[in-house]
Amino acid sequence: MKCVTVIMYTLISIHCCYCRQEQSGDNCFSYSNFPAHLKELRSSYRKIKAYFQNKDDNFQVTLLGGRLKHGFKGREGCQFLKEMLNFYLTDVIPAVKAQQKLISSNISKIGNILSELKKNVDNCHRLFNCDMCHCRDSPYFETIKKVYKKLQEKGVYKAIGELNIFFDWLQQYIRMKMN
Repeated sequence: MKCVTVIMYTLISIHCCYCRQEQSGDNCFSYSNFPAHLKELRSSYRKIKAYFQNKDDNFQVTLLGGRLKHGFKGREGCQFLKEMLNFYLTDVIPAVKAQQKLISSNISKIGNILSELKKNVDNCHRLFNCDMCHCRDSPYFETIKKVYKKLQEKGVYKAIGELNIFFDWLQQYIRMKMN
């Protein structure tokens, strides 16, 4: 029985904290493409920003508060980046795609670029310092998820309305990693 328990815990740990080995430089992040991607993200965001900010009537609450950007610092920065990318790709963007046609096409553009960035981060463990395994969400991300869930259906409006803050954090993080 003890052997089965040990094997079970081992399998759970491996599944929870699976870290891929560093891949070749061919698939790794290209900083030269990042400014163009960021420009396209911001351009698509400007086209939908007013729609979502007008629907967000809870001005007392921020999803991406100022101190949370510290999640990108230190060895946990890569984990926080992955959590934020997953959050927007799995929770926020799919919830928004049912909106008007103009909004849907710009959301798709944003989703595609964030998805490509996520693949790059997954392929570039050394650059992003993703050599650590984490089974739990970072405390920064837990705060974001808690506020998002508290806002219920209006959480999407807040998340998209503050997307520019995430883009700023992303730009600062990538710049820091490239130095």
